[in-house]
Amino acid sequence: MQRANSSFVIDKKDAAPVEWTGGHMGHNSFYKTFTGDVIGTSVVKAIMLMTEAPGPAVYVGIERFDCAVNGQKGTFLMTHSAVMANGAQQGLWTIVEGSGTDELKGIRGRGDILPKHDFVLEYEFGE
Repeated sequence: MQRANSSFVIDKKDAAPVEWTGGHMGHNSFYKTFTGDVIGTSVVKAIMLMTEAPGPAVYVGIERFDCAVNGQKGTFLMTHSAVMANGAQQGLWTIVEGSGTDELKGIRGRGDILPKHDFVLEYEFGE
């Protein structure tokens, strides 16, 4: 596995509430810019749900990267899912196999968002 360390900023966020019984749900869009080993932009489309207290919060999303990863340019998709419950948080960011284009064709792996909008991508290239 190779590793790419980056930071990102959220340039723009759009949120629209969704009618939901038992909590607060929203459709969200995030527009990000990355610097570091991942250079470029991404768009996230996500659904977030905060259940009524003291229940869990749930997040699922799809992100499209248009970037260079350690100098290799192209696009790829990543799925997101996270749950926060009882003060603990679990998250999973996975590259969608087969979604890579150009020099990122065949990319696969996973990512992790760290505090302060730091981003780590662990990846390899398959067939």
